[in-house]
Amino acid sequence: MKPSLLAITLIALFFCPRRSLCADRDSSSGLQVALATNDAINVSVERKDYLLPYHDTEGPKKYLEWLWKDPVNLLTRPAYWHSGEWETFGIEAGITGALFPLDNTVRDAVRDNKTPSLDDGLNTVRTLTGEGAYFFAASGAIFGSGLIVQNEKLADSGFLAFESVAYAGALEEGIKFVTGRKRPDSARNQYQFKGPGSGAFSSSFVSGEATVAFAFASSVSEVWQNPWVTWPLYGLAGAIGAQRITDNKHWLSDVVGGALLGHAVGKNIVHFHYRHNVDGVLQPYVTRDAVGLQMVCRF
Repeated sequence: MKPSLLAITLIALFFCPRRSLCADRDSSSGLQVALATNDAINVSVERKDYLLPYHDTEGPKKYLEWLWKDPVNLLTRPAYWHSGEWETFGIEAGITGALFPLDNTVRDAVRDNKTPSLDDGLNTVRTLTGEGAYFFAASGAIFGSGLIVQNEKLADSGFLAFESVAYAGALEEGIKFVTGRKRPDSARNQYQFKGPGSGAFSSSFVSGEATVAFAFASSVSEVWQNPWVTWPLYGLAGAIGAQRITDNKHWLSDVVGGALLGHAVGKNIVHFHYRHNVDGVLQPYVTRDAVGLQMVCRF
């Protein structure tokens, strides 16, 4: 039996070099570096971008805090978006909407050109991931392994992946409930929406399996920042999305919308605890004894 891509990636995660959490995590919203002496008192300048702050606790106890604060911060996150984040949201929503007129054409093209070998390959990928359910098991396995071997970053990765998959799945079900879109194997065209409550769990928009696959991929990738982790996981997620289209269970826009949703949830959940991008700005400060500049860095 050939090992699955998901299993190979989990092994790669386990053997990834352990790095200091201090270099990856953001335990506060801002970091200041004073460029003057004379015992100057720095003015605290922070750019807060989520509602509930986190305490810099170590060990398993911190996961209890994450468990209740992360969903609150995720749901209230749009209230703290900056202009660039609203622009990204608009672009992604626009891309999803722009695909609606193409859905029927893509469905017909896929149906006319797919091959048995392609079907078998994509169906095998879907089977190996348990139709999305195994992403929960994989997250739990990563978390448990991290606790057992006392690798905090590995444990964090599993816990954040589990949260990402769970919360993305919940949001996806909410969207399904509201839209009630007909699936391509039973719809007259791509514009059949029955509205709230109509066949909520069988609704087409968005694809649940694509959502959780990309939530898992983005969460784990965002923590590790390693191409040997990132590319296999996103490749796996893309294959799952493709299978939903070739199987005629979802429209193209369902899969793209689910992928963007899962990707956003995974990145935001990790964003609360890990920062990899550094922004810095020089700001003046004045005290009773000194005048100088301070650099405020955001990780």
